[in-house]
Amino acid sequence: MTNKKVVEVYAMSGMAKLKGFIKNGLDTSTIINVIVGFDSEFEEFRQRGFTFPPNLFFYHEVSWSETIGVLINEHKFTKEEAIDSLKKLILTFNLQKVLRKDSDDIFEKLVEEANQKVVQKYNNQRLKIGINDIVIIGGFLRERINFVHSGDGGFLKTCVELGLNIVPLPERDFSKEKEIKRWMKKGRTS
Repeated sequence: MTNKKVVEVYAMSGMAKLKGFIKNGLDTSTIINVIVGFDSEFEEFRQRGFTFPPNLFFYHEVSWSETIGVLINEHKFTKEEAIDSLKKLILTFNLQKVLRKDSDDIFEKLVEEANQKVVQKYNNQRLKIGINDIVIIGGFLRERINFVHSGDGGFLKTCVELGLNIVPLPERDFSKEKEIKRWMKKGRTS
């Protein structure tokens, strides 16, 4: 006769409130720059001070198609390479997806108003952000992201206007950011 022990197993599903963690939100351009510039290798990012824990990484669901499109059209990835690279990044960084919710309308309205203030404050129409950026920042606001990573001036200034902490892309990545913006604008007029 063998002794049997009763073992209780607990599982958590869904998002738990995370205290003591630093929540980092990555915009689309940052995701693209990490894939292209760092080849999705976490070690390179870790050397820059982003270790897990305490850092958690988030991306908005609207960044999926934007990222795939830019990787294919601007960086000459095949569709499979683009999808595989993004999946690798998501797994490597354990990126959490921010989903758009019906309640985000409130946050998106705040973002839109903040961006209008930024454009007026700096008297610069080039700081106006697009609908996808509004959606991304709105999701980051709802999720109470601690630091937003981006290279887009309008995106960053809008985050500051909303009281979000920002981490601009390194100088060398700004040229990539400008290329991505040119490509995205070109794609909208087609």
